[in-house]
Amino acid sequence: MTNRLRPHRFREGIALATLGAYLAGLAPAAAAAVTPTPPPEKLPQSRLTIDHDPLACVTTELAPQVDAAVAPAPVFDHGYVYFKAAGTEDFYYATMKGAPANLSGVLPRPLPETRAIDYYLRATDLDSLARKTRDYVPPVVPGNACKAKGVAVGEKGAGLTIGLTREGQAPVPPGFNRKDIAFVILFGGAVVGIAEALKGGTAGSAGSSSAGSAGKASGAGSGGGLSTGVIVAGAAVAAGGIAAVVVSNNKSNNSPSRTPTPTMTPTPTATPTVSSFRFVQAEVTWTGEGDLDIQILNASNQVVGQPFPAGCESTATRTERALLQGSALVSGQYRIVLIGKACTTGTPASITAVVTVQTESGPKCASTFINVPVPGTINGCSFTIP
Repeated sequence: MTNRLRPHRFREGIALATLGAYLAGLAPAAAAAVTPTPPPEKLPQSRLTIDHDPLACVTTELAPQVDAAVAPAPVFDHGYVYFKAAGTEDFYYATMKGAPANLSGVLPRPLPETRAIDYYLRATDLDSLARKTRDYVPPVVPGNACKAKGVAVGEKGAGLTIGLTREGQAPVPPGFNRKDIAFVILFGGAVVGIAEALKGGTAGSAGSSSAGSAGKASGAGSGGGLSTGVIVAGAAVAAGGIAAVVVSNNKSNNSPSRTPTPTMTPTPTATPTVSSFRFVQAEVTWTGEGDLDIQILNASNQVVGQPFPAGCESTATRTERALLQGSALVSGQYRIVLIGKACTTGTPASITAVVTVQTESGPKCASTFINVPVPGTINGCSFTIP
């Protein structure tokens, strides 16, 4: 006897077959619609190499000295040592000085109760790419038992400048000798005397400003911070209107002749009487695509001072600084040079920037708007130190 499908089984089979054909027709379109986005590429690393002999130990008597050689020299930009007491949370940084083949950075002395320090080196190139070493954790040896390289420190301390890596960070690194720190680079990039930083309670409160976020090299991120700096016991120039002004320099501003109209006039705060310590701090503030470098040149056209860079890490308002201080500052003629660089293909033909120069006796150049060609170099201003 012939088997026949029951009517409802027959209809069910037809429905399933129809559904299968329908889904098969949709499969190519559905696959195209749900094709996953490829994972983002890892940020490229610099081709720089860092040659460093790790510190075997550090002492409470000498300021630890960290040496390194970075190559290739023609593309090297800046070097930093990031450090903290082992077991603490926040890194701080010190700028390395010298030729690329002979860089050196000095850290504050650890306190006797600090068991070890944690540090690593970081170098950036002219394309704002970075390379870092692994972490090193040398033990702290009391007295002068450690034979590692260090710098002898007098009664007044080492006179170091250290940088913060986050907003609200304590100005003095836990586990290190406060006497060795003379200046602090706030999270936003402003440089302040240690007394002023401590007076503010935290780096965040000492460094807030209406000028918004300013980028850091190096290992210092962008965030709160004075736009034009605060140095030595509250000597300050606030720039409340800078962010509103330089915001006109964005991707659509490709005209090198365009001059922004200030919406506010920066008002200098009262400058208190300071000690005989002399300094020059030059700053350039800009926003949008592109990178600016600022340099202090002496009468012999040599670049002098310590840079505190900002670069292509952001398109928000950011400030790069150069600081010349102490015995390195001699009487004579100086000039400020600005160098424009491209970050992406969207970088405009010129970058509109604000340039200021502050000294312990007051400003040397009035806040000036300058159009910096990209790529190109332009004089910012000239002044005399008596």
